[in-house]
Amino acid sequence: MSPSLDYRVEPVNPQAHIFSVMLNVHSPLAEGETLRLPAWIPGSYMIREFSRNIVEIKAWQAARPVLLEKIDKHTWKTGPLASTAPLQVETLVYAWDLSVRCAHLDQSHGFFNGTQLFLGVVGRENTPHQVEICRPEGAAYSTWRVAT
Repeated sequence: MSPSLDYRVEPVNPQAHIFSVMLNVHSPLAEGETLRLPAWIPGSYMIREFSRNIVEIKAWQAARPVLLEKIDKHTWKTGPLASTAPLQVETLVYAWDLSVRCAHLDQSHGFFNGTQLFLGVVGRENTPHQVEICRPEGAAYSTWRVAT
């Protein structure tokens, strides 16, 4: 059985500090899903507004675009969904903060916390999540390794 939520993190443009984060929501609700990015990170009780670093967000289902409505600073709601096919949501996230509370990406390394990159699906916080982390394309990045 496939996990309920799959994330794929890919540093698509290190020189521009851009991560692509793909979210697959298996068996989405017909009435639509609510997606939220945290505004803060545990251990650092300052409001950080991570959503300000999203430079693009788009959704689709079975190769058809899905309407996304921004509800507030860090919450989006999809329109009604046509089927139970996976809902796919991609965000492009600007990552240029060397703090341990945020995300950073350049041509030498990438670093992130889930709070900065992973849209949560409201009501599915306790379902299984799977994360795939990719290295950037190209020979210059062939020695990059993942540490968690």
